[in-house]
Amino acid sequence: MNYPQAIDFLSTLIDYERWVYRNYSFKLDNYFEFLSKIGNPQKQLKRVTLVAGTKGKGSTAIMLAKILQDHGERVGLYTSPHLLDYRERIGVNDRQIPATRFASILDTLRPAILAHEPRITFFEALTTTAFLYFLEEGTSVNVLEIGVGGRLDATNVTEPEISVITRIGYDHTKMLGKTLTRIAREKCGVLRPGKPAVIAAQRPRVRSVIKEAVQERGAKGIWWQDDFNAQTIEDNLNGLKMHYQGLTLDTEFTLPLIGTHQIENAAAAIAAAEMLIHEIKEKKVHKALANLKLPARIEIIQDRPAVILDMSHNPESAATLRKTLDRHFASYPRRILLIGITRHKQKRRIIETLAPFFSEIYVTQAKLPRAESTQNLLKLCRKMHRNCRCMDSVADGVEDILDSLDADGLFVISGSIYVAGEALEALKARERANV
Repeated sequence: MNYPQAIDFLSTLIDYERWVYRNYSFKLDNYFEFLSKIGNPQKQLKRVTLVAGTKGKGSTAIMLAKILQDHGERVGLYTSPHLLDYRERIGVNDRQIPATRFASILDTLRPAILAHEPRITFFEALTTTAFLYFLEEGTSVNVLEIGVGGRLDATNVTEPEISVITRIGYDHTKMLGKTLTRIAREKCGVLRPGKPAVIAAQRPRVRSVIKEAVQERGAKGIWWQDDFNAQTIEDNLNGLKMHYQGLTLDTEFTLPLIGTHQIENAAAAIAAAEMLIHEIKEKKVHKALANLKLPARIEIIQDRPAVILDMSHNPESAATLRKTLDRHFASYPRRILLIGITRHKQKRRIIETLAPFFSEIYVTQAKLPRAESTQNLLKLCRKMHRNCRCMDSVADGVEDILDSLDADGLFVISGSIYVAGEALEALKARERANV
Protein backbone atom coordinates (compact mmCIF):
# COMPACT_ATOMS: atom_id res chain seq x y z
CA MET A 1 0.00 0.00 0.00
CA ASN A 2 1.39 3.41 -0.97
CA TYR A 3 0.32 6.76 0.49
CA PRO A 4 -2.50 7.55 -2.00
CA GLN A 5 -3.83 4.01 -1.51
CA ALA A 6 -3.73 4.52 2.27
CA ILE A 7 -5.83 7.68 1.91
CA ASP A 8 -8.24 5.84 -0.39
CA PHE A 9 -8.60 3.11 2.23
CA LEU A 10 -9.29 5.64 4.98
CA SER A 11 -12.01 7.17 2.79
CA THR A 12 -13.96 3.89 2.93
CA LEU A 13 -14.43 4.26 6.69
CA ILE A 14 -17.13 6.29 8.45
CA ASP A 15 -15.85 9.86 8.57
CA TYR A 16 -17.78 12.22 10.83
CA GLU A 17 -15.46 15.08 9.88
CA ARG A 18 -16.47 15.18 6.22
CA TRP A 19 -19.92 13.62 6.00
CA VAL A 20 -23.30 14.22 7.62
CA TYR A 21 -24.81 11.07 9.13
CA ARG A 22 -28.38 10.87 10.37
CA ASN A 23 -27.40 8.72 13.31
CA TYR A 24 -24.30 9.48 15.30
CA SER A 25 -22.91 6.56 17.28
CA PHE A 26 -20.23 7.68 19.70
CA LYS A 27 -19.23 4.81 21.93
CA LEU A 28 -15.76 3.60 22.79
CA ASP A 29 -16.67 -0.05 23.45
CA ASN A 30 -16.12 -1.10 19.84
CA TYR A 31 -12.83 0.77 19.61
CA PHE A 32 -11.58 -0.74 22.87
CA GLU A 33 -12.43 -4.18 21.49
CA PHE A 34 -10.52 -3.46 18.29
CA LEU A 35 -7.49 -2.20 20.22
CA SER A 36 -7.47 -5.33 22.38
CA LYS A 37 -7.19 -7.45 19.22
CA ILE A 38 -4.03 -5.63 18.12
CA GLY A 39 -2.29 -5.65 21.50
CA ASN A 40 -3.65 -2.49 23.18
CA PRO A 41 -1.05 -0.02 21.87
CA GLN A 42 -2.72 2.80 23.81
CA LYS A 43 -1.63 1.18 27.07
CA GLN A 44 2.02 1.22 25.99
CA LEU A 45 2.25 4.95 25.29
CA LYS A 46 4.45 6.89 27.69
CA ARG A 47 3.34 9.99 29.60
CA VAL A 48 0.21 10.99 27.71
CA THR A 49 -1.29 14.48 27.92
CA LEU A 50 -4.85 14.95 26.66
CA VAL A 51 -5.87 18.45 25.56
CA ALA A 52 -9.63 19.08 25.42
CA GLY A 53 -11.69 22.25 25.01
CA THR A 54 -13.65 24.20 22.42
CA LYS A 55 -11.24 27.01 21.64
CA GLY A 56 -7.45 26.90 21.60
CA LYS A 57 -6.88 23.19 22.21
CA GLY A 58 -4.87 22.73 19.02
CA SER A 59 -2.72 25.79 19.70
CA THR A 60 -2.19 24.72 23.32
CA ALA A 61 -1.21 21.19 22.27
CA ILE A 62 1.34 22.52 19.76
CA MET A 63 2.78 24.96 22.33
CA LEU A 64 3.09 22.26 24.98
CA ALA A 65 4.75 19.84 22.55
CA LYS A 66 7.26 22.52 21.55
CA ILE A 67 8.15 23.33 25.17
CA LEU A 68 8.64 19.65 25.98
CA GLN A 69 10.74 19.11 22.87
CA ASP A 70 13.03 22.01 23.76
CA HIS A 71 13.57 20.37 27.15
CA GLY A 72 14.98 17.28 25.46
CA GLU A 73 11.87 15.11 25.29
CA ARG A 74 11.00 13.03 22.23
CA VAL A 75 7.45 14.25 21.74
CA GLY A 76 4.63 12.60 19.84
CA LEU A 77 1.99 15.13 18.78
CA TYR A 78 -1.45 14.19 17.45
CA THR A 79 -3.81 16.97 16.32
CA SER A 80 -6.83 17.30 14.05
CA PRO A 81 -8.08 18.17 11.49
CA HIS A 82 -5.42 19.07 8.89
CA LEU A 83 -5.01 21.89 6.38
CA LEU A 84 -3.43 20.21 3.35
CA ASP A 85 -2.16 16.74 4.21
CA TYR A 86 -3.36 14.01 6.57
CA ARG A 87 0.21 13.61 7.79
CA GLU A 88 0.04 17.02 9.48
CA ARG A 89 -1.93 15.32 12.25
CA ILE A 90 0.85 12.95 13.35
CA GLY A 91 4.39 14.02 14.13
CA VAL A 92 7.40 13.52 16.35
CA ASN A 93 9.58 16.51 17.31
CA ASP A 94 8.28 18.84 14.59
CA ARG A 95 8.54 16.20 11.84
CA GLN A 96 5.44 14.85 10.16
CA ILE A 97 5.10 11.12 9.82
CA PRO A 98 6.72 10.12 6.49
CA ALA A 99 4.29 9.06 3.77
CA THR A 100 5.91 5.62 3.56
CA ARG A 101 5.50 5.03 7.30
CA PHE A 102 1.91 6.27 7.26
CA ALA A 103 1.09 3.84 4.45
CA SER A 104 3.04 0.98 6.03
CA ILE A 105 1.25 1.25 9.38
CA LEU A 106 -2.18 1.42 7.73
CA ASP A 107 -1.25 -1.53 5.51
CA THR A 108 -0.43 -3.51 8.64
CA LEU A 109 -3.69 -2.45 10.29
CA ARG A 110 -5.88 -3.04 7.24
CA PRO A 111 -6.60 -6.78 7.78
CA ALA A 112 -7.58 -6.17 11.41
CA ILE A 113 -9.79 -3.22 10.43
CA LEU A 114 -11.54 -5.23 7.71
CA ALA A 115 -12.01 -8.24 9.99
CA HIS A 116 -13.53 -6.23 12.83
CA GLU A 117 -17.27 -5.64 12.96
CA PRO A 118 -18.66 -3.10 13.34
CA ARG A 119 -15.91 -1.35 11.40
CA ILE A 120 -13.91 1.28 13.28
CA THR A 121 -14.20 4.88 12.06
CA PHE A 122 -11.83 7.02 10.01
CA PHE A 123 -10.77 8.95 13.12
CA GLU A 124 -10.21 5.78 15.13
CA ALA A 125 -8.03 4.36 12.35
CA LEU A 126 -5.97 7.56 12.24
CA THR A 127 -5.68 7.61 16.03
CA THR A 128 -4.44 4.01 16.01
CA THR A 129 -1.91 4.93 13.33
CA ALA A 130 -0.62 7.69 15.60
CA PHE A 131 -0.35 5.30 18.58
CA LEU A 132 1.66 2.77 16.58
CA TYR A 133 3.92 5.40 15.05
CA PHE A 134 4.71 6.91 18.45
CA LEU A 135 5.57 3.45 19.79
CA GLU A 136 7.82 2.74 16.81
CA GLU A 137 9.55 6.09 17.31
CA GLY A 138 10.08 5.56 21.03
CA THR A 139 8.48 8.81 22.14
CA SER A 140 9.08 9.77 25.77
CA VAL A 141 5.93 11.89 26.06
CA ASN A 142 2.80 12.18 23.90
CA VAL A 143 0.47 15.15 23.49
CA LEU A 144 -2.93 14.23 22.07
CA GLU A 145 -5.53 16.79 21.05
CA ILE A 146 -9.08 15.59 21.62
CA GLY A 147 -11.04 15.43 18.36
CA VAL A 148 -14.59 16.08 19.60
CA GLY A 149 -15.80 16.39 23.18
CA GLY A 150 -13.71 14.28 25.52
CA ARG A 151 -15.58 11.47 27.21
CA LEU A 152 -16.19 9.43 24.04
CA ASP A 153 -13.33 10.65 21.86
CA ALA A 154 -10.97 8.01 20.45
CA THR A 155 -7.94 9.62 22.12
CA ASN A 156 -9.60 9.11 25.51
CA VAL A 157 -8.83 5.37 25.44
CA THR A 158 -5.40 6.36 26.79
CA GLU A 159 -4.50 6.90 30.44
CA PRO A 160 -3.21 10.47 30.61
CA GLU A 161 -0.61 11.58 33.11
CA ILE A 162 -2.13 15.05 32.86
CA SER A 163 -5.19 16.59 31.21
CA VAL A 164 -5.72 20.12 29.93
CA ILE A 165 -9.09 21.78 29.36
CA THR A 166 -8.94 24.98 27.33
CA ARG A 167 -11.76 27.51 27.07
CA ILE A 168 -15.17 25.86 26.53
CA GLY A 169 -17.94 27.27 24.36
CA TYR A 170 -20.63 26.23 21.91
CA ASP A 171 -19.56 23.76 19.22
CA HIS A 172 -20.59 20.28 18.03
CA THR A 173 -23.87 20.84 19.87
CA LYS A 174 -25.64 18.05 17.96
CA MET A 175 -23.21 15.54 19.47
CA LEU A 176 -22.26 17.12 22.80
CA GLY A 177 -25.45 18.90 23.85
CA LYS A 178 -27.00 22.32 23.41
CA THR A 179 -26.06 23.79 26.79
CA LEU A 180 -22.65 24.79 28.11
CA THR A 181 -23.25 22.57 31.13
CA ARG A 182 -23.68 19.45 28.99
CA ILE A 183 -20.76 20.37 26.74
CA ALA A 184 -18.50 20.98 29.75
CA ARG A 185 -19.44 17.63 31.28
CA GLU A 186 -18.47 15.86 28.06
CA LYS A 187 -15.12 17.66 28.03
CA CYS A 188 -14.53 16.60 31.64
CA GLY A 189 -14.41 13.00 30.47
CA VAL A 190 -10.63 13.47 30.11
CA LEU A 191 -10.17 13.87 33.88
CA ARG A 192 -8.54 11.01 35.81
CA PRO A 193 -8.45 10.20 39.54
CA GLY A 194 -5.34 11.51 41.25
CA LYS A 195 -3.99 13.10 38.05
CA PRO A 196 -3.40 16.82 37.45
CA ALA A 197 -5.84 18.74 35.27
CA VAL A 198 -4.87 22.19 33.99
CA ILE A 199 -8.04 24.27 33.65
CA ALA A 200 -7.74 27.37 31.46
CA ALA A 201 -9.88 30.52 31.77
CA GLN A 202 -13.60 29.70 31.68
CA ARG A 203 -17.00 31.33 32.02
CA PRO A 204 -18.12 31.23 35.69
CA ARG A 205 -20.82 28.59 35.15
CA VAL A 206 -18.47 26.40 33.08
CA ARG A 207 -15.81 26.69 35.77
CA SER A 208 -18.39 25.55 38.34
CA VAL A 209 -19.26 22.47 36.26
CA ILE A 210 -15.58 21.59 35.84
CA LYS A 211 -14.89 22.15 39.54
CA GLU A 212 -17.68 19.74 40.43
CA ALA A 213 -16.32 17.14 37.97
CA VAL A 214 -12.76 17.53 39.31
CA GLN A 215 -14.03 16.83 42.83
CA GLU A 216 -16.23 13.91 41.75
CA ARG A 217 -13.41 12.22 39.82
CA GLY A 218 -10.70 12.95 42.36
CA ALA A 219 -8.52 14.84 39.89
CA LYS A 220 -6.06 17.53 40.99
CA GLY A 221 -7.20 20.84 39.53
CA ILE A 222 -4.60 23.41 38.43
CA TRP A 223 -6.71 26.52 37.95
CA TRP A 224 -6.40 29.71 35.91
CA GLN A 225 -6.02 32.67 38.28
CA ASP A 226 -5.72 30.44 41.37
CA ASP A 227 -2.57 28.53 40.36
CA PHE A 228 -1.35 30.22 37.18
CA ASN A 229 -2.18 33.35 35.22
CA ALA A 230 -0.85 35.69 32.56
CA GLN A 231 -1.20 39.35 31.65
CA THR A 232 -0.73 41.07 28.31
CA ILE A 233 2.21 43.48 28.21
CA GLU A 234 2.35 44.16 24.46
CA ASP A 235 -0.10 43.38 21.66
CA ASN A 236 0.83 44.46 18.13
CA LEU A 237 1.32 43.04 14.66
CA ASN A 238 4.87 42.00 15.55
CA GLY A 239 3.53 39.65 18.21
CA LEU A 240 2.68 39.47 21.89
CA LYS A 241 4.53 39.94 25.14
CA MET A 242 3.08 38.38 28.28
CA HIS A 243 3.89 38.14 31.96
CA TYR A 244 3.36 34.61 33.26
CA GLN A 245 3.03 33.58 36.90
CA GLY A 246 2.74 29.87 37.53
CA LEU A 247 3.75 26.99 39.72
CA THR A 248 7.49 27.67 39.42
CA LEU A 249 7.97 30.38 36.78
CA ASP A 250 7.36 34.12 37.15
CA THR A 251 8.65 35.89 34.06
CA GLU A 252 7.92 37.45 30.66
CA PHE A 253 7.58 35.59 27.37
CA THR A 254 7.13 36.70 23.77
CA LEU A 255 4.95 35.03 21.14
CA PRO A 256 5.23 35.62 17.36
CA LEU A 257 1.42 35.52 17.13
CA ILE A 258 -1.44 38.01 16.98
CA GLY A 259 -4.54 37.86 19.15
CA THR A 260 -4.43 38.08 22.95
CA HIS A 261 -6.34 34.79 23.21
CA GLN A 262 -3.02 33.09 22.48
CA ILE A 263 -1.73 34.32 25.84
CA GLU A 264 -4.37 32.20 27.60
CA ASN A 265 -3.38 29.22 25.46
CA ALA A 266 0.32 29.74 26.16
CA ALA A 267 -0.33 30.04 29.90
CA ALA A 268 -2.18 26.70 29.93
CA ALA A 269 0.64 25.07 27.95
CA ILE A 270 3.32 26.42 30.31
CA ALA A 271 1.34 25.30 33.37
CA ALA A 272 1.07 21.79 31.92
CA ALA A 273 4.79 21.80 31.13
CA GLU A 274 5.55 22.80 34.72
CA MET A 275 3.72 19.66 35.83
CA LEU A 276 5.49 17.40 33.31
CA ILE A 277 9.07 18.70 33.47
CA HIS A 278 11.03 18.06 36.66
CA GLU A 279 13.22 21.15 36.30
CA ILE A 280 11.64 23.51 33.80
CA LYS A 281 14.07 26.04 32.32
CA GLU A 282 12.93 29.59 31.65
CA LYS A 283 15.30 30.03 28.68
CA LYS A 284 14.03 26.87 27.02
CA VAL A 285 10.41 27.99 27.38
CA HIS A 286 11.42 31.36 25.89
CA LYS A 287 13.01 29.62 22.91
CA ALA A 288 10.04 27.30 22.36
CA LEU A 289 7.45 30.07 22.38
CA ALA A 290 9.54 32.53 20.36
CA ASN A 291 9.79 30.04 17.47
CA LEU A 292 6.13 29.04 17.29
CA LYS A 293 4.27 28.65 14.02
CA LEU A 294 0.50 28.18 14.15
CA PRO A 295 -0.90 27.95 10.60
CA ALA A 296 -4.38 29.36 9.90
CA ARG A 297 -4.81 30.82 13.37
CA ILE A 298 -5.25 34.50 12.49
CA GLU A 299 -2.17 34.00 10.34
CA ILE A 300 -0.95 36.91 8.22
CA ILE A 301 -0.05 35.33 4.88
CA GLN A 302 1.04 38.55 3.14
CA ASP A 303 1.15 42.27 3.85
CA ARG A 304 0.13 44.25 0.73
CA PRO A 305 -2.70 43.62 0.39
CA ALA A 306 -3.04 42.11 3.84
CA VAL A 307 -4.25 38.50 3.66
CA ILE A 308 -5.29 36.71 6.86
CA LEU A 309 -5.99 32.99 7.02
CA ASP A 310 -8.09 31.79 9.94
CA MET A 311 -9.92 28.58 10.78
CA SER A 312 -12.57 30.06 13.13
CA HIS A 313 -15.61 27.79 13.01
CA ASN A 314 -17.60 28.55 16.16
CA PRO A 315 -18.97 31.71 17.82
CA GLU A 316 -16.15 31.97 20.37
CA SER A 317 -13.44 31.80 17.71
CA ALA A 318 -15.33 34.27 15.53
CA ALA A 319 -15.50 36.71 18.46
CA THR A 320 -11.75 36.36 18.98
CA LEU A 321 -11.09 37.02 15.30
CA ARG A 322 -13.38 40.06 15.36
CA LYS A 323 -11.65 41.47 18.44
CA THR A 324 -8.26 41.11 16.75
CA LEU A 325 -9.49 42.68 13.51
CA ASP A 326 -11.01 45.63 15.39
CA ARG A 327 -7.75 46.23 17.21
CA HIS A 328 -5.28 45.93 14.35
CA PHE A 329 -7.05 46.24 10.98
CA ALA A 330 -9.93 48.72 11.34
CA SER A 331 -8.08 51.43 9.37
CA TYR A 332 -8.02 49.45 6.11
CA PRO A 333 -10.32 51.21 3.60
CA ARG A 334 -11.59 48.05 1.88
CA ARG A 335 -12.14 44.94 3.98
CA ILE A 336 -13.30 41.71 2.35
CA LEU A 337 -14.35 38.44 3.99
CA LEU A 338 -14.42 35.09 2.18
CA ILE A 339 -16.31 32.64 4.36
CA GLY A 340 -17.58 29.07 4.17
CA ILE A 341 -19.10 27.17 7.09
CA THR A 342 -20.04 23.53 7.60
CA ARG A 343 -23.55 22.39 8.44
CA HIS A 344 -24.67 22.11 12.07
CA LYS A 345 -22.42 25.01 13.06
CA GLN A 346 -23.90 28.15 14.60
CA LYS A 347 -23.76 30.00 11.31
CA ARG A 348 -25.95 32.93 12.29
CA ARG A 349 -23.87 33.78 15.35
CA ILE A 350 -20.61 33.46 13.42
CA ILE A 351 -21.76 35.71 10.58
CA GLU A 352 -23.45 38.32 12.78
CA THR A 353 -20.21 38.59 14.78
CA LEU A 354 -17.97 39.09 11.75
CA ALA A 355 -20.21 40.84 9.21
CA PRO A 356 -20.25 44.41 10.63
CA PHE A 357 -16.48 44.71 10.29
CA PHE A 358 -16.36 44.09 6.53
CA SER A 359 -17.27 46.24 3.55
CA GLU A 360 -17.87 43.16 1.37
CA ILE A 361 -18.62 39.50 2.11
CA TYR A 362 -18.20 36.60 -0.29
CA VAL A 363 -19.71 33.26 0.70
CA THR A 364 -18.32 30.02 -0.64
CA GLN A 365 -18.39 26.27 -0.12
CA ALA A 366 -15.47 23.93 0.56
CA LYS A 367 -15.19 20.61 -1.28
CA LEU A 368 -16.77 18.85 1.64
CA PRO A 369 -20.02 16.85 1.74
CA ARG A 370 -21.15 18.49 4.97
CA ALA A 371 -20.31 22.04 3.87
CA GLU A 372 -23.24 24.44 3.99
CA SER A 373 -24.40 25.47 0.51
CA THR A 374 -23.46 28.90 -0.80
CA GLN A 375 -27.13 29.69 -1.45
CA ASN A 376 -28.11 29.02 2.17
CA LEU A 377 -25.17 31.05 3.44
CA LEU A 378 -25.99 33.88 1.04
CA LYS A 379 -29.59 34.07 2.28
CA LEU A 380 -28.39 34.20 5.86
CA CYS A 381 -25.66 36.71 5.13
CA ARG A 382 -28.00 39.11 3.30
CA LYS A 383 -30.11 39.42 6.44
CA MET A 384 -27.10 40.99 8.17
CA HIS A 385 -25.09 42.71 5.42
CA ARG A 386 -26.07 44.58 2.27
CA ASN A 387 -23.02 43.67 0.17
CA CYS A 388 -22.87 39.86 -0.08
CA ARG A 389 -22.01 37.71 -3.08
CA CYS A 390 -21.41 34.05 -3.95
CA MET A 391 -18.22 32.37 -5.08
CA ASP A 392 -18.53 28.94 -6.67
CA SER A 393 -15.32 27.71 -5.06
CA VAL A 394 -12.76 28.81 -2.51
CA ALA A 395 -10.07 28.94 -5.22
CA ASP A 396 -12.24 31.21 -7.41
CA GLY A 397 -12.83 33.48 -4.44
CA VAL A 398 -9.12 33.79 -3.70
CA GLU A 399 -8.30 34.61 -7.33
CA ASP A 400 -11.11 37.09 -7.95
CA ILE A 401 -10.72 38.94 -4.66
CA LEU A 402 -6.94 39.30 -4.88
CA ASP A 403 -7.20 40.46 -8.50
CA SER A 404 -9.58 43.24 -7.44
CA LEU A 405 -7.88 44.32 -4.21
CA ASP A 406 -5.49 47.27 -3.97
CA ALA A 407 -2.34 47.12 -1.87
CA ASP A 408 -4.02 48.92 1.04
CA GLY A 409 -6.88 46.41 1.24
CA LEU A 410 -7.61 43.59 3.68
CA PHE A 411 -8.69 40.07 2.72
CA VAL A 412 -9.75 37.64 5.47
CA ILE A 413 -10.49 33.95 4.82
CA SER A 414 -12.40 32.15 7.56
CA GLY A 415 -15.26 29.84 8.55
CA SER A 416 -13.64 26.41 8.69
CA ILE A 417 -10.30 24.64 8.46
CA TYR A 418 -11.46 23.14 5.17
CA VAL A 419 -11.96 26.58 3.62
CA ALA A 420 -8.59 27.64 5.05
CA GLY A 421 -6.91 24.58 3.53
CA GLU A 422 -8.37 25.14 0.06
CA ALA A 423 -7.49 28.84 0.27
CA LEU A 424 -3.92 28.00 1.22
CA GLU A 425 -3.66 25.68 -1.80
CA ALA A 426 -4.98 28.46 -4.05
CA LEU A 427 -2.56 31.01 -2.57
CA LYS A 428 0.38 28.65 -3.12
CA ALA A 429 -0.72 28.00 -6.71
CA ARG A 430 -1.01 31.74 -7.33
CA GLU A 431 2.46 32.29 -5.90
CA ARG A 432 3.93 29.59 -8.16
CA ALA A 433 2.21 31.07 -11.20
CA ASN A 434 3.66 34.51 -10.47
CA VAL A 435 7.27 33.32 -10.11
